[in-house]
Amino acid sequence: MKLYPPNILDQIKENYVVGVLASKDDYLPRMGDSGEPVSFSEQMNDVVFFVKPISQEPKEITQVENRVGMNKMYIGVGSKSISNLPLEFKYNTDINKKIKYIKEKFEGKLLLFKPLLTQQERTERYYKNIDDIIVEEDCREGVSFYAVPKVNLTPNEFEAKLLAEEPINLEQYNHAMPAPLYVLCGDYIYGNIKENQWRIDSSNNHNARVIISPSTVKRVELMEAEKLKYIGSERDFIVFFDDEFVSTTIADRLDFEGVHLRGLEEETNATSQVELENVQSAMNEKSPEYTNTSPKQLHEIAFIRDLETKAKARNLIYSREDLINFHTSIKSSALTMLSGQSGIGKTKLATIYGETLGLSQKSDTMLIMPISPAYTEPGDILGYLNPATGLYMPAETGLVEFLIHAQDYDKQVHMLIMDEMNLSQIEHYFAPFISLLELEEEDRFLNLYSKDSVCHNDQKYKNSIHLKNNLVIVGTMNTDETTKDLSDRLLDRSNVVVLEKRSFKDIKKELEVFDGSEVYNSGLEDAYGEVYMTWKSQKENWKAFEEFELEFYDELDNAISRVDRLKGFSIRNIIRMGAYLNNLPVDSEQVFHIERGKAIDLFIKQRVITKIRGPIEIYENLIGTMEFDNTEPNGELYSLFNSETAQKISTFDKTKIELKQKARELSVNGYAT
Repeated sequence: MKLYPPNILDQIKENYVVGVLASKDDYLPRMGDSGEPVSFSEQMNDVVFFVKPISQEPKEITQVENRVGMNKMYIGVGSKSISNLPLEFKYNTDINKKIKYIKEKFEGKLLLFKPLLTQQERTERYYKNIDDIIVEEDCREGVSFYAVPKVNLTPNEFEAKLLAEEPINLEQYNHAMPAPLYVLCGDYIYGNIKENQWRIDSSNNHNARVIISPSTVKRVELMEAEKLKYIGSERDFIVFFDDEFVSTTIADRLDFEGVHLRGLEEETNATSQVELENVQSAMNEKSPEYTNTSPKQLHEIAFIRDLETKAKARNLIYSREDLINFHTSIKSSALTMLSGQSGIGKTKLATIYGETLGLSQKSDTMLIMPISPAYTEPGDILGYLNPATGLYMPAETGLVEFLIHAQDYDKQVHMLIMDEMNLSQIEHYFAPFISLLELEEEDRFLNLYSKDSVCHNDQKYKNSIHLKNNLVIVGTMNTDETTKDLSDRLLDRSNVVVLEKRSFKDIKKELEVFDGSEVYNSGLEDAYGEVYMTWKSQKENWKAFEEFELEFYDELDNAISRVDRLKGFSIRNIIRMGAYLNNLPVDSEQVFHIERGKAIDLFIKQRVITKIRGPIEIYENLIGTMEFDNTEPNGELYSLFNSETAQKISTFDKTKIELKQKARELSVNGYAT
């Protein structure tokens, strides 16, 4: 059982939820003696009542519901949950009169209350309780409400803060609540906001959030008549609107009439403009090489710089190109493989990457899973349903618990590191993942057992786990006699990043220059895991290419397919290449940057050329052979990458080095690997 710390429980009860008294037809908790929505409980020695929530609830409460199947109703206790009770209720010994009083007071009314999550370690149970319930106006049957946080600023002040990406205080709607899609300020409702645009402020203020890329935000004006008609309940910093009104009328008006913040930027008063310039100036003072980059880009470049210096602090030196390539590969591919000489620091790089994102095994946001040569099927890493006991038995790897945590906390990136992944045949033990990771997020459900099977602990282990976009998978691999080769199917679905071995002299020189006491501190470390998802490009992958480039890739595909049609440049790869190019970090000073032509070269080498392997009888014409080191292969591919069309795209230096290596292997061994 996961126990939430007291500070999280305190945050939960600072918010408000609206609900209605439950009906007899609802599935009610087994607390009252009569099974009615209002009943006496001998266990509590008080009247208990049940309230059905009809607005957003705190994230932790929703997560517990999904994880353990907790009842959706909130439990209220007469003498504890209702403030300002009349004396005749408190001291009345007639139970039926007390029940009647609450029924008459609550039935047909909108009920506003503070939610409580009660956890009992002894019984391993959770309860949804009510604090400080307030009775509002009559509530129409079947209506639901959308909680919109309200800020105590003028619209000009609010918009200036948004544009400067400064923290916005959302009191009575703190970090325990899901990211809001609308905010109320004055007579305006602001929308066109996506959940992943919000970043939790890195300070200790658990009410503060920041909107990334705020220029997309729009506003529309609310009429007084609309407020009167569609607001069900209102506190100082929270307003509950009719959900249908917000999701249809307001959403449509934002689409067709909404005014963009970027259109208001020029109208911002002089004071606000100075404040905005001061924010940017402070960023540039802290990191002068990032002048003129947007705050979103700054976060990503700052992350890469933090990654580099954290590695150096552990005496690990990687080329900057390798770090950016690794980062871009992870952003653009569901699975990334780290390869290279044994001892180069593959697992350490993956671990440092996760740590720089603020992830850890202790917080269940990172899992380092060593792979055993004994793994032969998915059950070895996941577990199995024991037909004799009817219990799901998770494997000792901890993978199932980790994936459930990633599913429940889907706004936080989670990183799975599979160490020495090819010690066993990946296509066997990892089979369910290989196909699933290519699907769209809404279709990625990992089945643990049949939904028709009887499982007695299915509250904890559901029959399937949703693999969401917040899951990052990195595998490390060696290439020696103890490991298994990667299949074409796997190579077609993963980026294989081969780390460059630096010379001992260069490593010593860089470490002498590096002063560990001056490790770069961006001030954003606590926020990386929250904003990571916003770094992923939303651009259409096909738009990453010019027409003449696609013609060259068709020519490349034809050349390979004539030898082996299963190893060509697949549609999957061209789409992934577009994603890779769209996800390259942008750095105006090109300090942490890969030029587009070099990026194309890297992708072709690690995604296309890796699949070209086999005997000289098949591949001699395609790869060619090399008698001496200073010659060039006489194969079709090498000539193609040297062509005039190819050189307009990239020099393909790394690709040609890889082809030379394969040509040399053909000459010496009669087989290219």
